[in-house]
Amino acid sequence: MRELDGTCQIMKLPNDGKPQAYRPGQIVPISGIYTAVYESHRPQHEVVAIRGEEFPACRLCKEEVRFHVAAPVPHMMHDFDLTGPDTRVTKHRAKAARKGAD
Repeated sequence: MRELDGTCQIMKLPNDGKPQAYRPGQIVPISGIYTAVYESHRPQHEVVAIRGEEFPACRLCKEEVRFHVAAPVPHMMHDFDLTGPDTRVTKHRAKAARKGAD
């Protein structure tokens, strides 16, 4: 996966056109909803994974579980408009200046 202009996320597909499968121990490349696919003991289901966290192993099938991006969804703490530098100019007047204005 890669970011374009810091806003749009594009999933990189392998040559066969299938989405990339992530293994336990790999780092989550983009926050979002992932499909967890197990060896055989339970049906696949969706989970939320946050960019920078590590994909976990399954308690039963261990390292055989795989994760596929179902829907990239940026975490609010990774959104520039929500957490970027504050560009608002705040004007604070000293207490003495406020008292003199009264």
